Amino acid sequence: MKKIIGFFYQDKVLLIALIAALISVLFVPINRGYIDYINIEVLVVMFSLMLAVQGMTDQRLFSMIAVKMVKHLKDIRVIALVMIMASFFLGMLLTNDAVLLTLIPFMLFVLAKINRTRESIIIVILMTIAANLGSALTPMGDPQNIYLYTNFNLDFWEFIKNTSVITITGFFLLLLTVFLIFKQDLVEPIVEDVKIKDYRLAIYFIMFLVAILTVLGVIPAWISLIIVVVLGLIFGREHFKKVDYQLLLTFVMFFIFTGNMSQIGLVKNFFQSFLNNEHRVFFMGILVSQVMSNVPAAILLSKFVPLEFMFNLLQGVNIGAMGSIIGSLASLITFKFVTKLYPERFKEYLIKYTIICLIYMSVIIGVIYLLK
Repeated sequence: MKKIIGFFYQDKVLLIALIAALISVLFVPINRGYIDYINIEVLVVMFSLMLAVQGMTDQRLFSMIAVKMVKHLKDIRVIALVMIMASFFLGMLLTNDAVLLTLIPFMLFVLAKINRTRESIIIVILMTIAANLGSALTPMGDPQNIYLYTNFNLDFWEFIKNTSVITITGFFLLLLTVFLIFKQDLVEPIVEDVKIKDYRLAIYFIMFLVAILTVLGVIPAWISLIIVVVLGLIFGREHFKKVDYQLLLTFVMFFIFTGNMSQIGLVKNFFQSFLNNEHRVFFMGILVSQVMSNVPAAILLSKFVPLEFMFNLLQGVNIGAMGSIIGSLASLITFKFVTKLYPERFKEYLIKYTIICLIYMSVIIGVIYLLK
């Protein structure tokens, strides 16, 4: 019982999701319709990506990429730019939390090696924002993107068209920020090297490819699950223990909560009457993300948003990743790293993160409306 309580308590987002789901059960008693609430395809894709990324991480793939990028660099501005852009572009292929879990510890290690930990807070902040902006582009970059893309069968190129405004604008904002904040300052270069462990990297890459093909609708979810589980059991069963089951269970809880909310007449009528134009849907996606994170915000609001405004919701929840520290689940990952390593600097982190995010949000919103 203590282990079960600890499992839920150590992840506050999961705990909130569980409480919300339990409260919703009071209004809609458990019935067979609960099964229809849960999007199995989303859970399969996320599980597959987690397992594949964990395997590739264990094979030191991302550490090797990161080392090769900063190796022999002698300028703190260039090092910062390279690490921030690594988060940005890797976020397009991997989920943003996987990118940050991999790169943030490495970046902190690099800064410690070159005695430049004073820049760590601002670089962590920009890497976090970069991961959120890069991952906004693709269906597989963010959990909420995976959900909206698969659940509503959105067109791939229309998806990219709507999210590219966020990502491209964010790219230029990141470049400008780096050149404004960091000066050309020489440091001792990193000369260490990292090598791939063994042939299993190819197996994990196949698993990753299977997950991507599932997102794109090429491979059915049940076939994808069989392939990934079988390959995982044969070549890397130790990685099953490292899958973020708390995040998967969080999704299940929010599926139940939002499913029940959509069955309550008063709630349903309010949201449906309010979310009746693209502007309200867009800004509601941003605002709700600030108080409950963009993943549950996407799941909740999608129950009431007409299909014609689904891309407005997509834009809103991806912009909503910025702003408050809980706007994105991935943002909490870096915040945990900071509070653990630099507990005395958490206020500095929160203030700088919030200010930069608000500036970015304002510019990106302005660009979106300028292009309409």
